Amino acid sequence: MITITETGGLGPIELELPPGKLSITPASRLCLEAIGQNRELLSGAGIDWGSGSGCLAIAAARIPAVERIVGIEVSGTDVAAANRNATRNGVGGRVTIIEADLYEPVSNDDKALLDGLVGRCDFLIGNPPATPGNDGLGWRRAVLGGARRFLIRGGPVLMQVSYQYGERIRRLSEDVPGYSYEGVLATTEWVPFDQDREDLARNLDDYADEEVRSGLPYRFGSGAGDPGERLTATQALARARATGESPMSRWQVHLFRWGG
Repeated sequence: MITITETGGLGPIELELPPGKLSITPASRLCLEAIGQNRELLSGAGIDWGSGSGCLAIAAARIPAVERIVGIEVSGTDVAAANRNATRNGVGGRVTIIEADLYEPVSNDDKALLDGLVGRCDFLIGNPPATPGNDGLGWRRAVLGGARRFLIRGGPVLMQVSYQYGERIRRLSEDVPGYSYEGVLATTEWVPFDQDREDLARNLDDYADEEVRSGLPYRFGSGAGDPGERLTATQALARARATGESPMSRWQVHLFRWGG
């Protein structure tokens, strides 16, 4: 059991973590702060895509104007823990986490629950993972694309996309037509894109390959603090291999708005 206090003024959240997880990620912590600091964007009914432990749904449900959150999570084990966490934190009556792959629920009852939000969803929050083997944004496009069926006109999407994607972040609103991009809501300081982590090392390899294919650069910092110098993924990869130093990036939450 852990307690998260950095929630942008929405109060501490006590979490039972699913098996195999020791803490929530820095990206999730930033999302919590972004929700609390931008609570005026959230009201009515919403979707939390990729709920994990349920912490983002719990935080959003504490906003008085929010009436209901349906969380989508692919892991049945995580779903069970997240629903217990919602009850533990006093929002069980307004939060329901369902097991689903993208936007396709496993059970018929959950399908009916999610279908009830078609055209009636006031907002979406999400912290999607990077997709391996491509530019890293495949899951973000899928989240935005699937959300169009649910969001009301003008509905905001608060989504974590880290700094290194650069111009690709704004272009998500072009890749998935109907959205406008409205900028950064929250950001961390510079943090290492840790090349001792297998997943991040694989991501950097993918990004360098993608630069060759597309000609569009990624953006990394070169050192601690405010790095000043910016590196492409190709440059960052070469430097990491030569020196063992990880490039720098920032976790960020961005605002998209559905206008279709």
